[in-house]
Amino acid sequence: MSSANDEDDIPKLSAATLALLGDFYSEREQNKQQFEDLKAQKEDERLQTPLSMTLFTEDWNASQFWYSDETAVLLAEQLLRDSTKETRIAVVSAPSVFIQLKNILVRGN
Repeated sequence: MSSANDEDDIPKLSAATLALLGDFYSEREQNKQQFEDLKAQKEDERLQTPLSMTLFTEDWNASQFWYSDETAVLLAEQLLRDSTKETRIAVVSAPSVFIQLKNILVRGN
């Protein structure tokens, strides 16, 4: 048997909060699409424009480390310092370092 009090116990979001949540989901989908476009462009091997952090957003469900541009460049340079054409580098959970690493490779430094 249901009563009016049972319905009062159901949490409800205000209209403003629902609008913000809708904006969040919309922005997340736009970022996902931009990332997929970037991925397709990279697979086409014609990526010559510098990457920026605007294409990558923080994933609250993942453990990620975000560095300043200066620190990310330093880390990327250290990764490349003794690398050869056969070297494989994985940048895990550090999107800002990945961006700088790719930008250095595109510039050919």
